[in-house]
Amino acid sequence: MKKVTAQKVFFWNILGSLSSAAVSVILLFIVTRALNSASADIYSFAYAIANLFVIVASFQVRDFQATDIREKYSFDTYFVTRIISNVAMVLLLVAYLILNTNTHSNLGIIFWVSFFRVSEALSDVFQGLFQQKERLDIAGKSLFLRNTISTFVFALTLFLSKNLLWSVVAQTIISFVFITLFDYPYSKVFHRLNLKSVRPSNVISVLKDCSPLFINAFLLVSIYNQPKYALNDIFNQGLIGNGVQRDFSILFTPIFAMNLMIVFLRPMITQLAVFLEEKKISHFVTYKNNLFKILFGACTFIFLLGVFLAIPVLNIVYGTDLGQYKTSFIVLLFGGIASTFSTVCDNILTVFRKQRYLVISFIVGYIVSLLTAKPLVSKFEIFGASLSFLCSMVAWLVASLVIYFITNPYTFIRKNK
Repeated sequence: MKKVTAQKVFFWNILGSLSSAAVSVILLFIVTRALNSASADIYSFAYAIANLFVIVASFQVRDFQATDIREKYSFDTYFVTRIISNVAMVLLLVAYLILNTNTHSNLGIIFWVSFFRVSEALSDVFQGLFQQKERLDIAGKSLFLRNTISTFVFALTLFLSKNLLWSVVAQTIISFVFITLFDYPYSKVFHRLNLKSVRPSNVISVLKDCSPLFINAFLLVSIYNQPKYALNDIFNQGLIGNGVQRDFSILFTPIFAMNLMIVFLRPMITQLAVFLEEKKISHFVTYKNNLFKILFGACTFIFLLGVFLAIPVLNIVYGTDLGQYKTSFIVLLFGGIASTFSTVCDNILTVFRKQRYLVISFIVGYIVSLLTAKPLVSKFEIFGASLSFLCSMVAWLVASLVIYFITNPYTFIRKNK
């Protein structure tokens, strides 16, 4: 394969990252515009459940795989691990749907929205290979094309049939077809799968190495979803009407813009791993400091943009009236900033292979979310959901910073010896 320019790598990485961050927002927009508020509520809740179960499917192997500079494990091992975690996710999902009677009325939607995320997890292991080989242009192209094509198929099916279930099924099928026709052929340029070479002990080792990252991510998504679960509970009790779940999901969309920065900064995280591996400590420290400066500037810009423009723009785009939620939205923005800085700290600690300590910060955030979500949502509805989110994110950030400064050998607290 011919050498690719840095500009092309940057372009496709940005494009893929944008599509990845925007896809859930666009899908909710399509459902909101094509169907009624009740259908939008159902889809929002199904997507929240899918966000939790996809963590099982990915098992957070991507960050470990992409920074596996020495290739401790082969791609064959990572691939088999992903197949096993995907199967585990489907089995757990089926068990959850059977045992949770609250989901029975929307069982098909929840299952297929979640199964669509399985295709994302499968594609992700190929993207991890491309990133590991410093070909983020291919990973970005995969993300952009699969997201674009699957979303187009979803929208077309929905507008023609007005049937949400059929639309999600069509979206899922086309996503798997894309992986077969794009991701797999490109992967053969770097590695030809040889599943017979995979040792069960290596698969177990990958799962063991990544288990702290998995637990962390599972707890994090649970933290993000607690307000939505609480809103769904009071909706089932008849205390709020249709559209509240949809409105909260819409208010949450700019938070994804902040999370998008993490995807943009992935090349910098990988470069930090390279500097550390090559023992270029001064380069590592300078690069890390620049990373935080970029993050601070970007968060400030997004916050100011959000405060002055987000609500009017969201009203126009989604055809809703969110003016009453402006205070709630600002609270969510502060929570988004806290989560973004926490995530970067966690990624740097993963580069140091200190990820086992991060479970502490996620447990702290999860406990705070459990303690605050139901009481605050029951009393203040969407404003309470926003407050609960902010409290959880601040708790996570404080715990992450304490761990970061204690375990990171290149801070003012601990000098490299």
